[in-house]
Amino acid sequence: MRAQIYNSSQPKSKTHDKVYQIHKYWSRKPWDPISSHILTYTDTGDTVLDPFMGSGVTALESLLNNRKYVGIDLNPVSVFIASNTINNTVDIGRLKEEFSQLTNIVEEKILNLYKTNEQCGKCSNYMILQHSNIGPKFKDSEKGYFFCNACGKRKSSIKRCFSKKERNWILNSEFEVGSYWIPDQKFPDKFYKDRFSYKGIQRVSDMYTNRNLYALSLLLDTIKQLKLEYEGLFLTAFSNTVLHSSKLKSENVRPLGVNNYWVPDDYIEENVWLRYVDRFQKIINAKKELLKLNGPHPLKNYKLLNQSCFKTDLKDGSIDYIITDPPYGDAIQYSELSFIWNAWLGFQYNNEEEVIVNPAQSKGTDQFTELLSRAVSESARVIKKGGFFTLCFHNKNFKIWSDVLNIFRQYNFVLHEIFIVDGLGSTFNNNWSKFSPKTDLYLTFKKDIFQFQYEKTISLEDIIKQVLKEEKSIENYAKIYDKVIIQLIENLYFNKCQIDLSHLTIKKLSSIIENIQHGN
Repeated sequence: MRAQIYNSSQPKSKTHDKVYQIHKYWSRKPWDPISSHILTYTDTGDTVLDPFMGSGVTALESLLNNRKYVGIDLNPVSVFIASNTINNTVDIGRLKEEFSQLTNIVEEKILNLYKTNEQCGKCSNYMILQHSNIGPKFKDSEKGYFFCNACGKRKSSIKRCFSKKERNWILNSEFEVGSYWIPDQKFPDKFYKDRFSYKGIQRVSDMYTNRNLYALSLLLDTIKQLKLEYEGLFLTAFSNTVLHSSKLKSENVRPLGVNNYWVPDDYIEENVWLRYVDRFQKIINAKKELLKLNGPHPLKNYKLLNQSCFKTDLKDGSIDYIITDPPYGDAIQYSELSFIWNAWLGFQYNNEEEVIVNPAQSKGTDQFTELLSRAVSESARVIKKGGFFTLCFHNKNFKIWSDVLNIFRQYNFVLHEIFIVDGLGSTFNNNWSKFSPKTDLYLTFKKDIFQFQYEKTISLEDIIKQVLKEEKSIENYAKIYDKVIIQLIENLYFNKCQIDLSHLTIKKLSSIIENIQHGN
């Protein structure tokens, strides 16, 4: 078995990154290690499967490298984002024309919602509110960021407190949505990571000020009424706008900065149109870059399936290579965190078969292991004999690690290689100060007959001491930690004598390393 540490912060094509900036998504993997693994374990024309597709990084990298691709995800917004990421049959000129068409209809209507009575000192046009700070922290001193839309932000941007008249206008404005549709779905009664209901937020529409709810509903209605050729891309930019236009954003917190819907006491009301324009420009940049990478020839030979990966129509042995990034236990609640996106887009997410640790869904670690086992079982059926399966995974619960490796042994996947991918390039203390995984492990297995390689009693302390003995320097904590993880996984997988990890955490492991280093 080979073990390597891959530094994803090494020089790479930064312009390639633009392709994946069309929409935010949780736990998106960097494209370069994904591409590297695809090239290592497949040949041109091979078929790659990702049973937990996410935002489509593996999808696009497979197609750009002339492989066929099958992607599966239970989350409908995942399939939506991946589909629009892959789409390279875009006429940029036509896309801009359609955006101008939308702009002519809605820009003035939406900007008027944020227009003040203050005139620009240079051109006498009325100033536009870019965003405002609202909440107890700013009581009677609410601040606004203003600029002249004619002169531009750089020339006319100012920051100041609201006048009394402006405060009444900002805080007390009423907007009737009228005939426009709004997402009025109730959040589930049991929301595992609920940091909003105690503030009276029960429905998706409650996540917005009246002004922003009106602006978003107007924008969405106009996009759909226009029957645009590239409607999917316009809706992608819209979906990528709705969280930043909600009450989930503050000066110090971004909607995707925490893994739950947390409504801060002091939040930002952001100008919907300005945010949408920013997001649409990312679409244009992404499609320009994709055309450079692949040319105008349509990407094809792929399937994107919105379903469970437990049972598929794929034929036995039809897949050459599997690479996937399943949920890490309870770390990211995809169905909960995608609820607002899916609500605005009109998608239904049935999370009954979601592979997750979520007490609100009555899913603990045992249920997570059982669900993941069903996914690996189906993967074992469809992959060819001798094919490779790369699992991108990390979890602060080492008991889950032991369970995951047992699943792969059960279905005759033999551990072949471990890559530790660290895109942060920081020290051990920075990486692990909060005792949660900051690197990703890429475990590659080969479909073959499994056999234990050895049977010897070994402790976690023995593994750590061996790593420290081999290291010439003990200053690089991150490197020591990574090597301990590699040795630990290898022992968990190949050693018939199992180490008890039921109570081991990253915090405890870190403490053990430090104690041994200091001779305690």
